[in-house]
Amino acid sequence: MAWVFSKRCQESLKNKKLRVSIQRTVRQRIWMTMENINHTIWVQRDPTSSWSNETDLLAELPRKIKAEYGIKELMAFPENGEGPAIAANLEGFMLRGNYPPYFFDALELFYEDMENDLKNNFQKSINQIMEENELTWGMAEGKIFPVDSQYIEEAILRKSHELLKEVKFEGVLLEFEKARTDIANGDYQGAIQNANLAVESIIKGILGIERAKPGELFRQLVDSKIIPQYYSGFLKAFEENILRCVNIMRNEELGAGHGQGTQVNAVPEELAELAVHLSAVIIHYLIKRHLTKEDKSVIPDDEVEIPF
Repeated sequence: MAWVFSKRCQESLKNKKLRVSIQRTVRQRIWMTMENINHTIWVQRDPTSSWSNETDLLAELPRKIKAEYGIKELMAFPENGEGPAIAANLEGFMLRGNYPPYFFDALELFYEDMENDLKNNFQKSINQIMEENELTWGMAEGKIFPVDSQYIEEAILRKSHELLKEVKFEGVLLEFEKARTDIANGDYQGAIQNANLAVESIIKGILGIERAKPGELFRQLVDSKIIPQYYSGFLKAFEENILRCVNIMRNEELGAGHGQGTQVNAVPEELAELAVHLSAVIIHYLIKRHLTKEDKSVIPDDEVEIPF
């Protein structure tokens, strides 16, 4: 089973904090995109057998959707728009499905089995369609998320996901994804906590350590020379005001840290969004610095000895 959109955002959808509405023209464009990118796949239905069946992405998708929800039929409203939902084929389900969040689930399940070299183009097409129709949704790493700022989603959050996968920091990727899901579900305390964990974990991963207090962790990061040492004043300010910003917000905002005292304050949504966005910026920057440093440490054989 997959951790699809309707499951990740179940509480938020139930409480109507998230509302999904996708007009017919958008559904039609996305369906055509799916048809254009459809390709042959091989599926091993019996895990005890080495035999695989030849099928394609769209042919396999109904089976995956039904298995995900434990249903026998896909349901959609009639083409004339009158009457209750009835059994439908995949096209009818995508164009007239009776529960809009399932449309996003289907996109994520479709993405799962796609050839890797096609995933990026598919994702770009989905995001372009959403943007052109002024819909506040985007796809990142095959997952649909609400988008508050197109720039942040595309330029920072998506790139952070890609870089985390590139350096294989799966634990950080999971914490970062949890923070984003917490935002969607209205769990703003959880969002700040997971954003902070993601930042701390990326530093530990880069430094190759397992345990360290936050202050010590940032000091070791500075000592590692991953951060450029332009001058001490700037470096100190960078550590205190940038690297530790998520940590400071978590510890000082009532309701966001380890203890809440006698008064329980609700964590503001804006603060949680800021924490997640800042953590994405920090993660993106640190991984880029880490990769740059690793590249420079690999000296080609013909450059080991200077010939003069």
